[in-house]
Amino acid sequence: MDTQEKVYPSGQHYSGKNRIPNIKQFMEGLDAEKKERDANIDLQMANKTGGEAKDHVQSRRQGKNTREVRDPVTGQDVEIADIDSTHMKAAKNPMLTVPNANLGKETTVKTDSSQSGETYRYNQDVTAPPDPIAPGSTSDVPIHGEKTNVLFHPTPAVSYEPMYAVLEARANALCAGIFFAIVFAGRLFGGKLWGLIPLGFCVASGVFLWVKDLIRQGRDTEWSAEQKRGETAVVNLIPESVEWMNTAIGLIWGLINPDMFSAVADTLEDVMQASVPGVVENVKVNDITQGSNPIRILSLRALPDSHVQDLKDEIRKQDEKTKDPQELAADESADFYNLEATVAYHALPTTNDVSSKARNMGMQLIFYLGIKGLFGVPFPIWTQLDGLLATVRLRVALSPDPPFVKTVAITLMGLPKVEASCIPLVEKGANILNLPIISNFVNWAIAAAANMYVAPKSLTLDVGKMLQGDAIKKDVDALGILFIRIHKAVGLSKQDRRGSEGGGSDPYICVSFSKFGKPQYCTRVIQDDLNPIFSEATALLVTPDIIKADEQLSLELWDSDRSSADDVVGKVQLSIQKLIQHPGKMFPQVSKLAGVKAESSMPGELHWEVGFFGKTQFRKALRTDGKDPKLPKELRDKPELQEEQGVISTEEEDAVVHTPPDPLWPSGVLSIVVHQIVSLELENVKGSDGKRKGKEYEPARPEAGEIKEEQSKKLPSSYCTILINDDLVYKTRTKVVSSKPIFEAGTERFIRDWRSGIVTVTVRDSRNRQHDPIIGVVPLKISDVLSTRSQVTRWYPLDGGIGFGRIRISLLFRSVELKLPPPQLGFGEIGTFEFLGDTITTANYAPSPKIRLRLRTGGSTATIKSDACTKSEDGTALSWSISDGEDGKKVRLPVRYRYRSPVFFEFHVSGKRHCDTFAAIWLQDLVDLEEKDFDIPIWRCNNSIRLSQNYITEANYKTVPDLRIEEIGRLRFRGRFKPGTDRDHLKFVSDNDSRETIESWEACFAEGVRTETVAFAEVPPLVAKLHEESLTHGRDVLAQAPEADKKKWLAKDGTDWSGAFGEEPEKLLASHRRTGSESTNKSTEYEDESDEDVDDEAVDLGIQKYEDGDSGYLEGSPDGRPSVDTQGSGGAKSAKSTASGSTKNPIKVYKDYRSRSRDLHRQQRGLMQWQPMRNLQFAKNEAVFAARRIKKVGSLSGRKPDVETEV
Repeated sequence: MDTQEKVYPSGQHYSGKNRIPNIKQFMEGLDAEKKERDANIDLQMANKTGGEAKDHVQSRRQGKNTREVRDPVTGQDVEIADIDSTHMKAAKNPMLTVPNANLGKETTVKTDSSQSGETYRYNQDVTAPPDPIAPGSTSDVPIHGEKTNVLFHPTPAVSYEPMYAVLEARANALCAGIFFAIVFAGRLFGGKLWGLIPLGFCVASGVFLWVKDLIRQGRDTEWSAEQKRGETAVVNLIPESVEWMNTAIGLIWGLINPDMFSAVADTLEDVMQASVPGVVENVKVNDITQGSNPIRILSLRALPDSHVQDLKDEIRKQDEKTKDPQELAADESADFYNLEATVAYHALPTTNDVSSKARNMGMQLIFYLGIKGLFGVPFPIWTQLDGLLATVRLRVALSPDPPFVKTVAITLMGLPKVEASCIPLVEKGANILNLPIISNFVNWAIAAAANMYVAPKSLTLDVGKMLQGDAIKKDVDALGILFIRIHKAVGLSKQDRRGSEGGGSDPYICVSFSKFGKPQYCTRVIQDDLNPIFSEATALLVTPDIIKADEQLSLELWDSDRSSADDVVGKVQLSIQKLIQHPGKMFPQVSKLAGVKAESSMPGELHWEVGFFGKTQFRKALRTDGKDPKLPKELRDKPELQEEQGVISTEEEDAVVHTPPDPLWPSGVLSIVVHQIVSLELENVKGSDGKRKGKEYEPARPEAGEIKEEQSKKLPSSYCTILINDDLVYKTRTKVVSSKPIFEAGTERFIRDWRSGIVTVTVRDSRNRQHDPIIGVVPLKISDVLSTRSQVTRWYPLDGGIGFGRIRISLLFRSVELKLPPPQLGFGEIGTFEFLGDTITTANYAPSPKIRLRLRTGGSTATIKSDACTKSEDGTALSWSISDGEDGKKVRLPVRYRYRSPVFFEFHVSGKRHCDTFAAIWLQDLVDLEEKDFDIPIWRCNNSIRLSQNYITEANYKTVPDLRIEEIGRLRFRGRFKPGTDRDHLKFVSDNDSRETIESWEACFAEGVRTETVAFAEVPPLVAKLHEESLTHGRDVLAQAPEADKKKWLAKDGTDWSGAFGEEPEKLLASHRRTGSESTNKSTEYEDESDEDVDDEAVDLGIQKYEDGDSGYLEGSPDGRPSVDTQGSGGAKSAKSTASGSTKNPIKVYKDYRSRSRDLHRQQRGLMQWQPMRNLQFAKNEAVFAARRIKKVGSLSGRKPDVETEV
């Protein structure tokens, strides 16, 4: 068999059939027919007076699409132009500009090897393609001609190979002559052969080696000239032919897995989904196929590194602010490779058969035509890519370690030109009708997606980590936080004509970044007050982008108006770049208000504090093995059960995956990322077919088992919502009808205390004319998930809804150097104030024996009737009984905004029209779940609105201006603030966001993974033990101190941490040791028994057992079924497992149904299993929400930030 036809199998050892390749065969196989083809091309060109070559026509970039931008690759100003139809024609018939001297044609200016270096360089510059300065010096040659495969300019030196061969032959003859001449002449003069032969050999060898060295030097000089030519071509930005690369691309194009284009399909779908008109309800990209027709590279050129000095200097300035010196030095030592390429694609001609269409690149789209939120009719479309032309620049950062590439920066030099045609895929009718409207929409969607990377913008890919399969985030984007505490404003200007004494404005404050503008936080509105006391605090994340943009922190004071747009009263700005240079400290400020216009001012002052707090370092004393402690010891060390952690490249990344959050720094930044969902499908809520005739031996539910298709009408259109501490903070985009939706979306938020934080990810099905049902929920308690490490990426099952699936979620927490007082370390804004005692009493206040007590807070009210009021025997005190209500329940006040709300008491005396006696406690001053006996003042005040909305306490009420207030008695009661959502928060449902939030909690509660009480802030036992050891280790005073002194757990700054963990440390440790000893004893007893003596019934298989009549779990799980990563506590019974009983009493059946209706309806059971009933419920709720919105028209409200989303 011929060598050229033989196929060598790969991956096998050498043998007779798989021979070792040799150089001779390799050289013989290098295009043996090339000389003949070159001769034929030369003959064709001679007969056609230039052949395919045509005189080059100078191209000029003119028009509105031409612009000058800063190239992110070279760092210089360049002129770019969007690709248009003219370029597309050139791409269909690609031509390469070649100097005429290279084609043997007449030329005005040419480069020649006989020219001097300076003349050669000048001629090369003026004839450099594609647009030479010297006219008539170049021609355009079709790329398929082999003349385009040679270098543009000849080597500036002649070829010495023939001379080298003659020199070598003559040197051999000369050496032989010298040898014989010395021997012969020596014998004539009487020499001896034993001396003459070595002498002749040495002289001949010296001459031979001298000639060989001369030839070597000649060849080195010739190669140096070629290398100099190549370097000159790079400096002058001269492209060279890349047909060799197109040949390689054509071979591997069909081998590429189409799944590689899934990221492109996902991006295009997101762009189209965000851009569809009102007549399109949804759009989905089903798949992308690359076909067999490959993409082509028209030109390729290297950009010299000397052109990127500006970019390198700019990068260094930015890196000096964010990187340490060692890391900066390592980055500067890296090498870079700069490249520019022009790529093109043109579809091959097609016929009506499927095989011809399959040769070209295309994708299948499904447009759901209709009205958003009402209906959508699927309309499948096949989109074929007809043409593509783009110019891209790449800057590759090289690394000495495999895979030798660190990062790649990609930028497009102008918008690419894309031409796509769309064909409807319908069963009936013609399938060749082109749809120009949809084609234009697709073209613009592709252009919009590409515009994200047009210069000066760029895309930087960490190729090293991508090639190693590392997609796990190991650090938050935020550099730290800005903590802002707003105290009060003084002396504001009057904005309204009407107003009481000291009033005339309804102020509120918005915190934002000056250039971004969008409000990041807004205070409450304080009505009719020119000296508002807010006492609110917030934290803003500081990212590198904010520092690079030189953003200013802006506090804008607005006046809320009922019937017109709000007015700006004044603003205060502060440089963030200067502030972060002084981290770890709060700076009190008294700032004069500036006006909207530059250098203008407004009346008033703002009293506030601000500080920057960076991320903390990981303590080595808290380092663990990073393994999941919930796994049994027998399985904990198995490699396949280890946590996903990707590639560890730095010490900090290693600390992230081996160190849990620090109890000394409970506040920090939490990152949540939803990656993807797999095996997503909806449950068959109708159950099995009741008619079993002819189906006796078939499975009750044929859909059981693994999902069988990726796209189907029965699959959900899913999206995810993220709740942090029962507050909706993020909502992803909708992925239409897919069982494997990829989101790769998430958010970063500041949380006050990681020890009590709970993250809830809810997956919903987007539907028309009905509420989006819950497919499943995943509640994650941060202290349980991050028990041995600060970053976790895991798969979680979806539960508590109408579907099934597994979702991949990443959690990452980084502490910041901020220490909040205990009242500020709360669970969050949502909670309930509970009265724990049986009575509420007064001291030194008893104007009447019958006084009605009205209580109100943010969003809820309660009334204690005057019938419950009694007067003391001495007539100086009153008492209200609060335990005589229905079922003996105490008064409870659910709260929506805890840190800006008080519990306000109003004393209504019988016969008095107006109330002038009040009392208040502010919930921001309370510690979560701390039972307390309150003794607060009773005030007589002339302005109840001002008293209830301003932060007025016993400590500052005497300094409040324009408010007549005096203490006339004391109010005493026992109560506490209970954080978290409960059933009483149903009254806060006023829109779809609040409805979805409460439904997520109900789903967790029904599944037993959440209760109506959030547990104390607890630290995992292992972390508590490590923390205790770290505080006493190496400190002689504490190490030898008695236990009573060790309880204080003093830190270096003297802070008392004895109550920082919710429970006493020794109790936690004792419980941990007791549990460990019990498990040790059990394992010891189990190991002592032989296998033959083990009773099968004695083996614990983790089966949850129930007793007759018992509706809950036994002692093995007293608090309900825990989720994967949450130690569950208590909960309602699931609607799936709750029996309604066997009673036939219709009244009892109805009451039982009513008690379970919300759980049944959430899971689309009961009446909600029928779609018309769900449509009616949707219409009813939307009408209620609309009525509430109309009712709020004209009320005073601030500017609340929207829920974050990536759409």
